[in-house]
Amino acid sequence: NWSAVDTGLTNTNVGPIVISNMNLFAGTDGGVFLSTNNGTSWTAVNTGLKNTSVNALTIYNTNLFAGTSNGGVWRRPISEMVTGVEDNPTAISTYFTLEQNYPNPFNPSTTITFSVGTNSYTSLRVYDLLGREVATLVNEQKPTGKYTQQWNAEGLPSGVYFYRLQAGLLTETKKLILLR
Repeated sequence: NWSAVDTGLTNTNVGPIVISNMNLFAGTDGGVFLSTNNGTSWTAVNTGLKNTSVNALTIYNTNLFAGTSNGGVWRRPISEMVTGVEDNPTAISTYFTLEQNYPNPFNPSTTITFSVGTNSYTSLRVYDLLGREVATLVNEQKPTGKYTQQWNAEGLPSGVYFYRLQAGLLTETKKLILLR
């Protein structure tokens, strides 16, 4: 059974939710909200945010980044919003990361490492420079964890390719080079 946990949200049109050290951040049409008690109550943490229509959130190192509708990307240190947050980039970055492939350049195979922070549908795809999908490496529900995926580009021409990780609402893309 589902339970409502939106007490204190002044706008319940909720988009992305991210987790940092047991704290929840929710992006809404009314800004960014923080819950330190598993969603029982929420408080706005919008100080300095010019556009409060938030449609993307992610955590990188010790910062929360918010993408807003027609308002750009904003950054705020988590320590300004949550007291008692340790500066531990390793712990925070394990929630959602896409690492650079190795080796790079490669011929014909390479390794891609990524992490997902919540049980979510996850895809890892490779595209050529024209945006055509050339490989699907992962396309399934994945539990929280760190994963390593091999890609063998046998039969593909030398060149620049892009690999894209999508887990839930989070997406990241990196470049790799196949050199024959």
